Amino acid sequence: MPATAPASLLFRIPLLVCGMAAAASGIAAVTTAGLGTTPISTLPLAVAEIFGMTFGTGTFIVNVGFVLGQVLLLQRHFPLANLLQIPVVLLFSVFIDGAMALFGRIALPDAYAAHLGLSLFGNCLMAIGIVMQIRSKTLVQPGEGIVLAASFVLRRPFGTLKVANDVSLVAASALLAWSTLGHTVAIREGTLVSAVLVGLLVKAIERLLGSGRKAEEEGKPALERD
Repeated sequence: MPATAPASLLFRIPLLVCGMAAAASGIAAVTTAGLGTTPISTLPLAVAEIFGMTFGTGTFIVNVGFVLGQVLLLQRHFPLANLLQIPVVLLFSVFIDGAMALFGRIALPDAYAAHLGLSLFGNCLMAIGIVMQIRSKTLVQPGEGIVLAASFVLRRPFGTLKVANDVSLVAASALLAWSTLGHTVAIREGTLVSAVLVGLLVKAIERLLGSGRKAEEEGKPALERD
């Protein structure tokens, strides 16, 4: 018997929230490692440092800008339901500040390998969180929403515009921070590693979950599959 919509939401919403918590923890771990933050977090972190606010607050402000960007791009095609991205990213921002406080208590050895290990661990957490959010089939984060809007308007592939968006965010962060602080903020080799690794991990996890589901279906009697 198919699940009713309310019953489905009772599973999907907690999955979304858990996915956001995992992704936020991943971002915090990567950032705390000190080898650079994730590409999409470079601009929020620069804004936070320039204006003396928390990482989570900077994330919220930048993402509200992404929602406004969707409104400008889509205009009459903008789904009003996308405004729910604002309270969602508010919760996500709270998760980031909480995770930063948690990972900030970790006393890392000076060895580069320890910092790299924490950064890689953060990338794995991010990938898991992203997969959970995708599988919740609820709302996307504003950072992905703005790319989807641009893809709709420009009629270009999402993947192509996602890469362009990440590069643009890193460039904007570097320019903004350099012009105001005289140096860049958290743009290092770890930023490049995250740009490449997270997408690969998401694809690998999705492939693994897909293979497991297919094997489970194939192991069922024909009547159960129908």
